[in-house]
Amino acid sequence: MTNIKLLNYPWSREPRTMIWPSACMAIALGLSACSENTDREAVAESWQRIDQQGQVIDSSDDARHHCVFDRRTNLLWEVKQTESGAHRFDATYSWYSNDPAQHMSEPGLRDGGKCDLASCETEALVAAVNSSGLCGHRDWRMPQREELLTLGDYGLIESGNVLDPEFFPLALPGEYWSASTFRLYPQSAWVVSAANGLDRGERKTEARLARLVRGEIFNPRKPPESN
Repeated sequence: MTNIKLLNYPWSREPRTMIWPSACMAIALGLSACSENTDREAVAESWQRIDQQGQVIDSSDDARHHCVFDRRTNLLWEVKQTESGAHRFDATYSWYSNDPAQHMSEPGLRDGGKCDLASCETEALVAAVNSSGLCGHRDWRMPQREELLTLGDYGLIESGNVLDPEFFPLALPGEYWSASTFRLYPQSAWVVSAANGLDRGERKTEARLARLVRGEIFNPRKPPESN
């Protein structure tokens, strides 16, 4: 990628506090969490549209983009498309990982979703996207819960979808899988809703949407290094 510059991130705040709406969320074991902050800039101000070759698309160019780069988190995000294949916008997947550190003794379910791949689970999606070399890269992965929480814009909550349609034009207002297993109930993993900005635990056997990311794992307590 070229002409990509990082912006400063307000490290004193958690991504969920800065970006997502004030809410209390119930999860499988009855735990809940609340956060609130209404003084924030539009999330998309730090985003750049990226073409299939990994190049930045000028803001005045209406060419179709395939990825979005966030200069605050130094993460590159997959953009869904209408065509059939690994990037189909309405495809769903069950959660599955063969990494013990990630699945915590509960690997999930293979082929539990509806998609155009031979097997519709998150691990198969990662393999397919890496094989295609999306935006010039082959190191795509499932996002951590904290990373998904950086995408939502509180200013869009009344629209029913907190993902900016200029950058994620086909984003459905559903729940998206993260790579993060729910530690107290490892049969579940964290999902984040694009409809209302809430996160919660969901059983890994269920079918949900998924959006991949690449880059060093984002730690909200540690700023990324500038290029």
